[in-house]
Amino acid sequence: MAEEQDSQQDVPSELFDLYRFTTTCLALGIPAPKVAGDFLFGLEDLRQRGVVPLEEVARIRASTAGEEAREHLEQRASGFAAGYRSAWAAAILRVLDTRGVEFDKHLHRGLHLCPDTDRLTRFLDRAVTATDEADLVAGEPSSSHGS
Repeated sequence: MAEEQDSQQDVPSELFDLYRFTTTCLALGIPAPKVAGDFLFGLEDLRQRGVVPLEEVARIRASTAGEEAREHLEQRASGFAAGYRSAWAAAILRVLDTRGVEFDKHLHRGLHLCPDTDRLTRFLDRAVTATDEADLVAGEPSSSHGS
């Protein structure tokens, strides 16, 4: 019982609010696919605001994906997190490329190897207005290109 209370204290109140909202919508008869979409949207919002780390988002998504996914929870969560980071790195590079901002292969490599989703989020925000690679990484530790 005490262990369960300790684990609940680690869960952000915003995540509990999202769970409550989701279950209320289901109880009101809102179609499950719509509720699921709203839940995932809310979960991503919490991730982008830094309330819930990517690893927790990945674990939640894996645990709600069905029986087969739950059998391989850790592998599915790990794969989701890796794919998520890769997609954000690709989005940053796409925005820079579309805007005509030149960057070298070291930035490309560093973004794809970056394990910090908060940093990738900051980079994507900056990619929208950056005029060169230096604008993208301004204020980040010098190792930000590679980690």
